Amino acid sequence: MKAWWAQFKERVRVLRWIVSLGVMVLSVWLLIRELDWAQVLGALRAADYAWVIVGVLAIVGTFFSRVWRWQALLWRAELRFWPALTALLVGQVANLVLPMRGGDLVRAMWVRPERATERSAGASEALGSVALEKVWDLLALLLCGLLLLALVPLPAWFSQSTWSTAGILVIGGLVLWAGLRWQDVLFRWAALVLARFPAGWDKALLPRLQRLAQGLNSLQSAQASGRVFLWTVVYWGCGALANWAVMRAFGVQSPVAAIFLLAALMVGNAVVPTPARLGVFEGLCVVSLGLFDVPYDLALAIGLVLHLVVMGPPLIAAGLLASLSQLMRRLHESA
Repeated sequence: MKAWWAQFKERVRVLRWIVSLGVMVLSVWLLIRELDWAQVLGALRAADYAWVIVGVLAIVGTFFSRVWRWQALLWRAELRFWPALTALLVGQVANLVLPMRGGDLVRAMWVRPERATERSAGASEALGSVALEKVWDLLALLLCGLLLLALVPLPAWFSQSTWSTAGILVIGGLVLWAGLRWQDVLFRWAALVLARFPAGWDKALLPRLQRLAQGLNSLQSAQASGRVFLWTVVYWGCGALANWAVMRAFGVQSPVAAIFLLAALMVGNAVVPTPARLGVFEGLCVVSLGLFDVPYDLALAIGLVLHLVVMGPPLIAAGLLASLSQLMRRLHESA
């Protein structure tokens, strides 16, 4: 049975990779089939790359704001800044190559302490906080959608998707509130159910489920929730600033377009994952900026540079911090 399940998971993993590669190839083909490379190269040569540096600094700002938000989410646990930053960046890089947001699991496992204490953030608790982080990002996405609808006329599908997001948030929020409000009762029921399984299941799974729920406890603290909201606004603001700075480098000065592009990239890259987001990222830039009358070739040039700005700093920083972390661990073990 275990051998069959392992083979099944391997086949599913291979199938996901095949589908992802197929989507990537199709996206790239759709982008380049009628492309005027002379126009794209001309736009790249004429860009003011001083603004691109501003975009890189804004992306670095997202690192710090996300770590501080994560610390606020795990306000009852000991989550040190540099290990958290390393875990976040390693997970972000892993998400570029692993299907189904596998980098989030890598991130949670990275912060698991070698010697757990009563207040340390274990992998299960960290994973719960990462899940809650997605809820806050969904709220930020909704606020961006409402802001955009108030500022500019947008297609009907955008309005519909914004209100759908509001509905999902309301339902999900009620479920989360009920789960946290009556978690003791739910865990007693879970213990009764697990007791019917083979011996040891309840002792193995129940503590992990309880630790997972602890990652959601920041919702029960108004102060922690306020800090999480603040850092969520800063994180999304830095992302919008990075978009605007790269667009400004190519002569496109539209804060509204930068916010719309941020929302489109957040949703599109999560819904249609491809290796390193190749093809899909640039395609989203072309389609999104086209709604604001940015020419196809110019939008593609912006997308290519913005993709490097978004991917480059995490790759470099994750490599440096991961190497430094391993070096410090070896020095500690040898001491």
